[in-house]
Amino acid sequence: MTSSALHAEIGAAVKSCSRDAAAEGGQQPSEARQVDAKDVQPAVSRKSTLSSDLMRMTPSKPQVAFAARRALKVSGVIFMVIVVLIALIGAPREAIDGVTTKANLMTALFLIGLVLVVLEDHVGVNKSAVMLMVSASMWTFLAVGFHPRESHENHEALKEELEHGLKDVGAIILFLLPAMGVVESIDHFDGFDVVTRLILQVTGGRTEPLMPILCLITFFLSAIIDNLTATIVSLKLLRHVAGGDRHLRHAIGGLV
Repeated sequence: MTSSALHAEIGAAVKSCSRDAAAEGGQQPSEARQVDAKDVQPAVSRKSTLSSDLMRMTPSKPQVAFAARRALKVSGVIFMVIVVLIALIGAPREAIDGVTTKANLMTALFLIGLVLVVLEDHVGVNKSAVMLMVSASMWTFLAVGFHPRESHENHEALKEELEHGLKDVGAIILFLLPAMGVVESIDHFDGFDVVTRLILQVTGGRTEPLMPILCLITFFLSAIIDNLTATIVSLKLLRHVAGGDRHLRHAIGGLV
């Protein structure tokens, strides 16, 4: 064999070895990539599952608000029921006969009813139903404190108290209903259009002057007519002037 043929065979062997090494080297990274991908996919899926679980476990703001409204509603009703049960059972005696304890229970009952009335839109309970429940609970608790079954004097004392309360409430209702009827009749025949147009011209479509204007109208009306009728007239004017803005009506109506 000549030297040139020997060199050619050596060169061919070296080339074949390099091709084999290159082929083996090219397969190893791809296999490694496949192995890495197989290892990474379960980790990513586990991470996404954990994040979704945490999102489900974390309460959102609407859920927290709903839970707070429900807790306020339930706690108020439970407190009213407890007061009625104390009055019906007649125990504990200290809560019924004790002046300080009775005053504290009545005050707490009134404040709970007032909070539920103020938060009517958020709690979702009609204020008429709330006040009926509060008034029934307070009158029941107050009546039991007189112990009308124990003596005739206690029965007469309770009777006088009820007559006094019914007279006061009846006087307000009998005065308020005709006043509301008169104001509604005037509004039905467009009796407030002149004042409403004048207010709209003065304000020029702005909401800032509405509050002082209506407060001044209420102030001067209360000097001419009674306070309840002046309040009803001012609220009716407010409904005509700012009927579309509910929050503004609530803010100005509260001040009036």
